[in-house]
Amino acid sequence: MESAITLWQFLLQLLLDQKHEHLICWTSNDGEFKLLKAEEVAKLWGLRKNKTNMNYDKLSRALRYYYDKNIIKKVIGQKFVYKFVSFPEILKMDPHAVEISRESLLLQDSDCKASPEGREAHKHGLAALRSTSRNEYIHSGLYSSFTINSLQNPPDAFK
Repeated sequence: MESAITLWQFLLQLLLDQKHEHLICWTSNDGEFKLLKAEEVAKLWGLRKNKTNMNYDKLSRALRYYYDKNIIKKVIGQKFVYKFVSFPEILKMDPHAVEISRESLLLQDSDCKASPEGREAHKHGLAALRSTSRNEYIHSGLYSSFTINSLQNPPDAFK
């Protein structure tokens, strides 16, 4: 797995992978999800980023960064519930998450039930995934291509 993944991409990957439905799950068909075991999700994120002292407090602070970027927002009044702001479009922009599994977005966890109609609508909403394009992701504004060297060596125009 790629280590340069962002937190929102990581959460999306977990949501798309049924192996993690006991940790994180969709609560609706419009991009809303719940961290069922927030501390465990944080530990997984810490392992992924090689930060062994990661916990939910730090992860939730990192999530706040996405509020201003209009990628994720907190669902007011519900503990551990967040929402991808531009769902399902965000699925088209994340090539890593799409590779995992399209069908795993069906709501199956007992703590995250949706009506059969909601599940069917959610399933049909995934049709947009077929036109996934890396280019769309790169030009979306959610992708950053800077490197450490580009930060250390300013261009001659600014000297």
